[in-house]
Amino acid sequence: MTRRRGILGLLAVLRRGWRDEAGGVMMLFSLGAPLLLAGAGVAVDYGLLSTARADLQNAADSAALAAAREFRLGNTSAATVANVADKFAQQALAQSRQQGQVSASADMSAKTVTVAISTVAKTTIMHMFGVDAATVSVNATAKVVGGAPICVIGLEPSENFTVALDKNARLEAPGCAIYSNSTKSNGLNAKDNATIKAAFICSAGGKSSPGPGSFVPTPQTDCPVLPDPLATRPAPPVAGCVMTDAVIKTSTTLYPGAYCGGLAITAGATVTMSPGTYAIRDGAFSIGGGATVSGVNVGLYLSGKGARLDFQAASTISLTAPKSGDLAGMLVFEDRNSPIGQVHDIVSDNARTLLGTIYLSRGRLHVAANKPVANESAYTIVVARQFTLSEGPTMVLNTNYSATNIPVPAGVGPGANGPRLTQ
Repeated sequence: MTRRRGILGLLAVLRRGWRDEAGGVMMLFSLGAPLLLAGAGVAVDYGLLSTARADLQNAADSAALAAAREFRLGNTSAATVANVADKFAQQALAQSRQQGQVSASADMSAKTVTVAISTVAKTTIMHMFGVDAATVSVNATAKVVGGAPICVIGLEPSENFTVALDKNARLEAPGCAIYSNSTKSNGLNAKDNATIKAAFICSAGGKSSPGPGSFVPTPQTDCPVLPDPLATRPAPPVAGCVMTDAVIKTSTTLYPGAYCGGLAITAGATVTMSPGTYAIRDGAFSIGGGATVSGVNVGLYLSGKGARLDFQAASTISLTAPKSGDLAGMLVFEDRNSPIGQVHDIVSDNARTLLGTIYLSRGRLHVAANKPVANESAYTIVVARQFTLSEGPTMVLNTNYSATNIPVPAGVGPGANGPRLTQ
């Protein structure tokens, strides 16, 4: 047996040794026992240290989140926030029967609180081999990501122009927050005299504009990426087709169901949509110029290739989301198996009422009207893979939640605030 065989070689010989004479077995055991004991000691102590680290990390995470809520108070100070974090961490450590040194600090301008915890843990077995203790250190940082309700999330994390405006476009959200999840330097963009105004603007990457005034207020950058708040919202069940390749040329009333191959409403038609879910499959929901479409408590479910919004110029549109049922609060719901990157166009100059949440997790919402869009809605929320405006539209995202009986989906609107862990 050579030294190059190492521990594995020695243990293999030891297993074979049980077949040798007693003396040979005892000799091999005397060589192998320290290595076996050391290996067992590493395993035991590693498990204990991992448990201690997990307890400390939970304490740091919960303390940072709890203390970050103090930023909501107008008269709070860095010392107050840090003190809350320290006390909360100490309570969490006591509950898990752990001990540790807590260090907490707050950054009032960045609205972050950092909690670090360290402890020296004694070993159980490895001290027999000269390793008496090990230091365990953890830290957590929580950030307040805006005190306003969320009304826009651009979900695309790795492309430029996740939320982008150009050519005199305006996005006005005076009472709510706008987020871009893109980590690119140009993920949030406003150019050619475009303007984004909101209560709070945040970008996971950078921001890009030709000069001052494009963003009001100045966006906060390097924000945490927000998970899709509607990711667990189930798609509505839909039965068989009620119409195939439907083209509506005259004034009529439509009823809920699946419109396979799309639904086209042509110029001159005045259409009333009865309350319920309209599944638009494998084709566009097209409203032509000169057509008028209205509906109360209507939910649009888009699925398949080509299933997109196409609201053309000179059309008149007034739609409100369902107040109950599978699509409660959801004006538009794009199927999560739809092709990535389909463009949903709102070019209508008279789409003043789009009340509810527009959810396009796979596609891009593009607004290119010449007159205000959604400005007469009590509220409008956009959660889309990408959200772009061009050619001079003004899209208004109101937050008059109490003025309507259309519910706001959980995860957006006024229930989406709060601190989040960033580290």
